[in-house]
Order: sequence, then C-alpha cells, then structure tokens
Amino acid sequence: MGFMEEYLSCDNRTVKPNSIVIGNILINFITSYGAKSILNSSGDLQDKKKTSDATPPTKKRRTYAVIIVMQETTFLGLQSVIKCVNVHLKHLEFLSDNVNKCAQYLIKEIELKLPVNYVNREIIRLTLKDNYDEIAHNVRTQINDLIFLDSYFNIIFVELTSLRYNEIFHIILTNRQL
Repeated sequence: MGFMEEYLSCDNRTVKPNSIVIGNILINFITSYGAKSILNSSGDLQDKKKTSDATPPTKKRRTYAVIIVMQETTFLGLQSVIKCVNVHLKHLEFLSDNVNKCAQYLIKEIELKLPVNYVNREIIRLTLKDNYDEIAHNVRTQINDLIFLDSYFNIIFVELTSLRYNEIFHIILTNRQL
C-alpha cells in the first residue's frame, strides 16, 4: 500500500516505481496523458516451455491475461473534457441555427415562386423542380456565414429539398391557409 500512496501523492515526472509481482499478479504504475494509472495484470507470468525431444516444435499458442486499469481522475483532465464538449456543442448549435435559417429562406423562396390562387403538392414540387437553381442561388445570397456556405450549404440544401420535402410542403400549405 505504501507504493500506491507514494505514487499517487508525488509528481509523475520524478518518481516511477518499479513493477510489483505478487503471486501471479503483476502491478505496474504508469502515466498516460498526464494521468496516473495503476495496471493490474493476472495470469501465468513465467515463460514455461514444455518441449520434449520426441515432438517437433509447434506454433506457440497465444495466452491472454486479464488486465485491470485503475486511473486517478484529475480535475485538470475533467476540465479539458468539458472544454472539448463545450466547443463541439457550440459548433453544433451554430450549425443547427444555420440549417434552420436555410430552411426558412427556402420556404420563403418557394412561396414567392408559387401562384397566388391554387396550390397543391404537385404544384409545389414542379415549382421547386423548375426553379431549383434560382431558388438555391437566392437562398445562398441570404446566408451571411461564409464558413457555412463553403462547407455545408450544398449538402444541407439537397437534404432539405429531398428529405424534408413533406415538412416543407406542410408548412407552405399551413401558411397559405392562414
């Protein structure tokens, strides 16, 4: 127990205790990415070669051992994980906002191209098909974020017009009934 207390209480760079063997259990004190860890492995640790003169040498069979890694959780490690999660969350929120804006602009552009008197699913589909390039250009000019335009716009626009067509159709018809 003294080795573990010494290892966990000291600086990683200055002290590296030796491995400890107790019976058939090997205990290693390791450091990975600045976090202190204790590696426990069990199994047959000694090389036992059983060869006899009468049998020819055969391929050595692999043996696997059970390994348990115990790691001390540090607040610095948790803070870096939180920072990474926050950065990814902000990026996803940014992307989600831009996708929603793109969908709103798409609906407005389709509504501008539709006839005033009568609208059904087929008319909306034909309007989108006939004016696809013009609608895509108009939606693109309304979005101000250049990173979104370069990286995501083409993919998002195709997905909005193909996968979310029924939702767009429903929104347009709901807006027309009001």
